[in-house]
Formats: sequence, structure tokens, C-alpha cells
Amino acid sequence: MGNKKIEICSLITGLVFILSGGLKAFDASSFDQVIATYGFEPVRFLSPVIILLEITLGLLLLFRIYEKALAIAGAVMVSIFTLVYLYGWVCLDVQDCGCFGQVSILNSSPTIVLIRNGALLFLLGMIGKNGDNRLDSNLWVSLIIFVFIGLSAFVTGYTYNEGQESRFSGDLVRVPLHDSRLSRFVECSVDSTYVIFAFSYTCPHCLNSIANLKEYEAFGVADRVMGLALGDSSQYQSFVEAFNPGFTIRNHSEELFQLTDSYPKAYYIKNDTILVELSGELPCALVLKRYLEQIGAGG
Repeated sequence: MGNKKIEICSLITGLVFILSGGLKAFDASSFDQVIATYGFEPVRFLSPVIILLEITLGLLLLFRIYEKALAIAGAVMVSIFTLVYLYGWVCLDVQDCGCFGQVSILNSSPTIVLIRNGALLFLLGMIGKNGDNRLDSNLWVSLIIFVFIGLSAFVTGYTYNEGQESRFSGDLVRVPLHDSRLSRFVECSVDSTYVIFAFSYTCPHCLNSIANLKEYEAFGVADRVMGLALGDSSQYQSFVEAFNPGFTIRNHSEELFQLTDSYPKAYYIKNDTILVELSGELPCALVLKRYLEQIGAGG
């Protein structure tokens, strides 16, 4: 096959891999969630690595560096992605492949995904059969690749860590309130349930939790909601005007760091015992109630 046709194939496949990895890099934590959706929870931490592998593979194919070997590696990657997608589609009713991050118009329907992956495998097969295995680059090409991968790694790491900080998670602890550091800040009735919310007035993840937090009493998640805020009275006044919280808030200064240095942090208390510690942005009342029931803390 002519060199020009292989060059075009390398250009197309390289751009596809760069676009796929680049769009996922702008919201790496969402790709992390996609991996979990397919049932691969233990390896979701590999999401940044997969993103950077796609971008690196795309750049090397774009500049035709070891294109024959890399085309084979790309075909293996696309085949694995396709098999995983088929599993998710058939067994888990997953419709959105997440191949291009949150740009749903590019992820498209299952039929389009399979046709697209089939075409990509065909192009990679042609490169693998007729391409070259040479290191044909110069200083400028090497510099472009190095800078692009470095920027991609920065963006991927930033969006991944940002998502980890905001993600809701819970730990079943079962610690008597009087034996915990929280006892220095609150007193609770033995026959009531509480959600104690430690937060900062300047934390965006904390502020994103307020609307859901306001639902908890009405929905029956807890008998009472209380806030422990890192801030002063002026910040409290601005907060009340903006959110009209409807639950008690006690302001604290640096002493709140004796309780936690990670915000937002919530504590579910029942029978004078801290049953669950909740980290990250709080979910809606229905989701939290189901979660508490699932781990044996609700009801």
C-alpha cells in the first residue's frame, strides 16, 4: 500500500486517540466513574493512566513514530475497550461508552460505537501490516510530544484529584459519641438521629452540599441536622442570606481543625453513637437514606 495512504491512516487514528484521551482528561474523575459503572471498581484508579496512554499513543501515531508496533498496541487497546463496552451494554445496560469524556454526541449509540471501533481497528490493521517501525523525529517533534504529554498529565491529575475531593464516600465506624472528638462540639439526645455537618463557608464542595442537606429532616434521613462551620459571624450572615439553611449552625475558628482538616465532613449519629462518617459532597436525601440502609446504619 502506498506510503501516502498509511500516512493518512496514521493521521486519522492518531487524532482519534488524542481527541478521546484529551476530552477525558478535562474530566478524569468522570472517566473514573465510567470504569466503576462497568463493574471494575478495583481498577478505577487506573483511569489517569489510560487517558495518558491514549494521548501518548495518538501523538506517536500522528508523527509516525514506531507506527507499525504502536498500531498493534492501539488495536489491542481498542479491542479491549470494545469487549468491555459490549459487556456493559449486554449485561449492565450501559448505553454511553464514555470514550470521549462527557461529550455525549461523540459517544453516540451502541451501533455507532461498534461501527466506529470497527473502522478504527481496520485502519490500525492497515498500519500494522504496511507501516514502518522507524524513529523518524527531530528535536521539534520531540519537544511538541513532551510538552503536550506534560500538559495532559497536569490537566488529568488536576481534574482527577478535584473529583476525588468532591466524591461522596462513607465509612461505617460505630464510635460512641462520648469517646470521639465530636463530643467537644455537640451534645445529642440518645433517642434521636442526627447529621452533623462540618464545613467551611469558603469551600465550594461544602456549598454544593447545602441543598441536599436541607432535605434530610423532611425526608426522614435524620431527626435533626446541625452545622459546624469554619468561619465568623459575617460569613455566617452572608451564608444565611444566600442559602436560608433552616438548620442550626455553630461557628468555630481554628479549633474545628481538631475535629477534621478535610471539608466537607458529615457524621450520622444514632443512639448517641457515630455510625457513619461521610466525606465529600453530600448526596440527595433518597440516595443517602438508601446508602445508610444498605450498610446497616439506617432505619
